[in-house]
Amino acid sequence: MHPKTIVLVTCVKPKRNQKSAAKDLYQGELFEQLMNYAHSLNPDQIFILSGKHHLLHLETEIEPYDLNLNHQSEEALIAWSNKVLQQLAQIADLRKDLFVYLTNDVYRKYLSQHTPNFKVPFVID
Repeated sequence: MHPKTIVLVTCVKPKRNQKSAAKDLYQGELFEQLMNYAHSLNPDQIFILSGKHHLLHLETEIEPYDLNLNHQSEEALIAWSNKVLQQLAQIADLRKDLFVYLTNDVYRKYLSQHTPNFKVPFVID
């Protein structure tokens, strides 16, 4: 079985003000560009990394929220990352699959330590 390519896209602050599928909840030019780039890679799977909801399938319906990992403690970041890694381990091989991080350093810092086969195609502040 060949390794899968999994793209992890950061969430963004601009959101719709109503419950929506994750792919539609997040708004703005940055998110649109990241999603377009993610789809252009023709990956096996695309997920959104959410500060509140962890690993989100694109179609998962969620309410708007205001939580930014950039302002969380290291302990909170580690706990968040551990939850995401648990979710990823159920659908991916953390050691073999390729993870493409379309995130800033805060969102990938503790994840990439456990996914040795990864790419960061560009820097996001």
